[in-house]
Amino acid sequence: MRWCSWAAGLIALSLSAPVQAQESFGPEIMANANRLVAVLKDACPIAAPDNQEAFDSCRKALYESQELAALFAPDLQWGGAKPDVPVWELKLTHFDSTLFRSLYLPLFMFDGGYTMTHEGQSSWVRLKLHATFRNGLAPGQFPYPFWHTAEKWQAYQELNELIFRLDPATAQVWTVLRQHNAGIATVTVPAKPAPVFDGKWMWQGQDRSTQPAVTLYDGLFDSDNPFKASLAVAYQDFALSLRDKSCLACHNPGNPSHMKQLVLLQTPAHAAGEIRALIAAVEKDQMPLTEWGIADPMTAADKAAFLAKARAFQLASERAFAWENSRR
Repeated sequence: MRWCSWAAGLIALSLSAPVQAQESFGPEIMANANRLVAVLKDACPIAAPDNQEAFDSCRKALYESQELAALFAPDLQWGGAKPDVPVWELKLTHFDSTLFRSLYLPLFMFDGGYTMTHEGQSSWVRLKLHATFRNGLAPGQFPYPFWHTAEKWQAYQELNELIFRLDPATAQVWTVLRQHNAGIATVTVPAKPAPVFDGKWMWQGQDRSTQPAVTLYDGLFDSDNPFKASLAVAYQDFALSLRDKSCLACHNPGNPSHMKQLVLLQTPAHAAGEIRALIAAVEKDQMPLTEWGIADPMTAADKAAFLAKARAFQLASERAFAWENSRR
């Protein structure tokens, strides 16, 4: 692994150690917190922010780790923390936890530093891990253009802590928040100017490949996966239906409708993570919505055509993932 000179002098600031036992947290919470700290530090240690090899290794480890998967609830919320703002008032993005572990969590590196507290007067637990953002990766390695606003890109570059909220009932992570904590000394990355955002959530690279590459499961799906090509075709067909019904006008990272819980559909990976919920909403005539947020059910014919393409994409996705899982 290639270590950075800018990071070497700071590594000693945050030693890896088990989360210190406090009786009030309970044994299951303690055990899961220790596992989470250990897995992330071992799989995603500090490296140069542009080190593609380190990123690939981290991403593959987090995607394949059954131990890590067990620590997360099936669905979770992700977003930025705000001082003195309770989590239920934040605008967060909903994710299937597998998608989050394979696309978002690998973008951070961990030195093992942490703190652990209760959330206010509640029994929820906040495990705060020191984190460093990989801002030097090629644009196609980010799940979407974090630079669609200068403020968003700057917030990612400046963050130094990820907050994992553990449910006291299940001891699993249900929410992950990012923040800059001025009170801790962590490994930081030199700021990089934001790439130019042209309004496209997906684009073509110089080699005419579809980007972001990571949302096509690049580096996760084996080249021999017999369902990889059919998954790409199924998404292309489904994406046409999403555009035809103006779904992508709302369900994109810009969150133009200001949804309290944003659902993303703009790439194959994001759509695969939400396809079950999307199909259920359309079946119940809860989607699509008018510009005023009122349900605007499709005609019977349009609904049948939309659901046919959605289910074809869902089946292709499930087959591709099942094939990958069978090889582990």
